[in-house]
Amino acid sequence: MKLDHASLTDLGRVRGNNEDSFGDYFEGEIDHEKRGALFVVADGMGGHRGGEIASKVAVETIHEHYFKSEDPDHSSALVSAFELANKLIVEQSVSDPTLFGMGTTCTSMALVDGMAYFVHVGDSRAYRQRNGTLEQVTHDHSLVGEMVRSGIITDEDARTHPKRNVITRSLGVQESLTPDALDPVELQEGDAFLLCSDGLTSYVTDVELGEALAKGGTANVCSELVDLANGRGGRDNITVIVVRVVSL
Repeated sequence: MKLDHASLTDLGRVRGNNEDSFGDYFEGEIDHEKRGALFVVADGMGGHRGGEIASKVAVETIHEHYFKSEDPDHSSALVSAFELANKLIVEQSVSDPTLFGMGTTCTSMALVDGMAYFVHVGDSRAYRQRNGTLEQVTHDHSLVGEMVRSGIITDEDARTHPKRNVITRSLGVQESLTPDALDPVELQEGDAFLLCSDGLTSYVTDVELGEALAKGGTANVCSELVDLANGRGGRDNITVIVVRVVSL
């Protein structure tokens, strides 16, 4: 499998620290032939120190556990990695009063054996573009996400809704966690995937995401999308991973 992929994280125009973390693990990783490629985006919550730590713990734990797991089911291996990350974040939050209440969203994608596996919690997102059509793969675990799915508000309304930052499910907030493990998707050459934090999707529409992805050049796409979000206020950290399937 040959991939063209790039990643970019940015502080934004307002925040004093970056609570986002990301990981892109493919060439050179131990057991990457067995586990394929892994991409992870996490958006931390809980203040200057807590958010940064929670998102970093999530990305590092998921990476390590997924590649070391002996579970032959790739989706199940990711789910157990999420569960372990949740446990570790909760333990740190309880043991250190300065970190109490920290948590993080997390969206992951593993590409292996011609399939894409997604495990997700929170309102970071994964998209797939195929034959010019963009599809949001994940569902937001947020109050406004539930309102959009119920038809109460529109996607456009959700971007400015006063409750848009209310997350209904995340790593580290509760001892028990059930992440979304989505049905595996068969890969096709030319498929493009986008993983991102809500610092991007709060400012950039799905139409604009699709137009950027269609241009190719994954590093340029990352830069264009981050610049677009910053140009519209950049009030949050922005993290983008773009992956294109060149050949299977």
